[in-house]
Amino acid sequence: MRIAYADGPLGPLSSPAAIAAAVGHVGPIDLFLGWMVDRPEWLADPALTGRTYMAGFAMTRAVAEGRIQALPMRLSAVPAFIGNWQPDVGVVTGVRRGDGYAFTSSVGYADALALAAKQVVVEVDDDGEDLGAPQIVGNIVATVARPTAPPEAPAAQRPGDAVDTQIGAHLVSLLPHDATLQFGPGGIGEAIANSLTEPVRIWSGLCTDAMAALADRNLLKAPVVTAYTWGGEAVRRLAAAGLLELCSISRTHDLTQVSAIPRFIGCNTALQIGLDGAINLERVNGKVITSVGGHADFCVAASRSVGGMSIVSVRSTNAKGDSTIVPTVEVVSTQRSDIGLVITEHGIADLRGVDDAERARRLIAVAAPEHRESLSAGRNE
Repeated sequence: MRIAYADGPLGPLSSPAAIAAAVGHVGPIDLFLGWMVDRPEWLADPALTGRTYMAGFAMTRAVAEGRIQALPMRLSAVPAFIGNWQPDVGVVTGVRRGDGYAFTSSVGYADALALAAKQVVVEVDDDGEDLGAPQIVGNIVATVARPTAPPEAPAAQRPGDAVDTQIGAHLVSLLPHDATLQFGPGGIGEAIANSLTEPVRIWSGLCTDAMAALADRNLLKAPVVTAYTWGGEAVRRLAAAGLLELCSISRTHDLTQVSAIPRFIGCNTALQIGLDGAINLERVNGKVITSVGGHADFCVAASRSVGGMSIVSVRSTNAKGDSTIVPTVEVVSTQRSDIGLVITEHGIADLRGVDDAERARRLIAVAAPEHRESLSAGRNE
């Protein structure tokens, strides 16, 4: 039996065995999993097998051990994959709304999953809040109570430091009037939010507390459009104020819709940036770190938006002191043609309208000073 799980913070936590029991199935199970924040005990089961489009977060260990296969897939392609895969059961998380159920703090691809699956099991979160997400529509055959989340779930983002603040300030200095921003969690995302002084619009895959807090500073020009939320009180205040629009990735990550937004600024990050501007999000030294996710979707859309910009912001060195700007990336997750600017704490490399040789020169200029000589030597070999 094929079982597909919805994803995101507060996504389903029930074990595949519990889901199979809920629909009366006995026998082998083939799994498809999305990104999960919490790491339930069943993910450590050595007999667990399946696949995922997101190798990071809770999936890291299972992917590293080879029990879960990481698929090279953009987030925007997941609904089509699920439709073609034809799951027997789709598992989604919901809150009670009237006589039915609504999605909780995230929608993601759950709406597409509920429609594509032959049977739907709703994991009901009776402690969850209704943030205004769409109603769950599909062949709901069973409900299960949401298990208690493991205590070690990571926070949505680490606090930004001085380096992140520099990067955030560089980025905000580029923004046009009446910009629509997309950015994610983490120190750089927090720094971008904290550096804003002019009202903006937000259209993003994920809404964090740092984004939601823009409403408290009167810096939001419209409701935040997002497929996922990962936060606390600030996100709840945003929803209560009518400034949160939770919807499917079929909208938030749709190339046609997003690229039609004027002055759409895609703000993303990377593990490595090649001297030609190619981006690696997935692995370093053979170790799988995470997956493509929505990175390529937003970079392409931003590069096609009139007045928009596709920006990748990254600290010039990683935790080990290695340069994040490298001669050639280990794997190309997002093509160089979809990257317009690269920002580090050392400045801004504008890659638009220049060839690969000039791109390399501009990228070396914003690399960590201690790595510039070796990068130049590598380029000239």
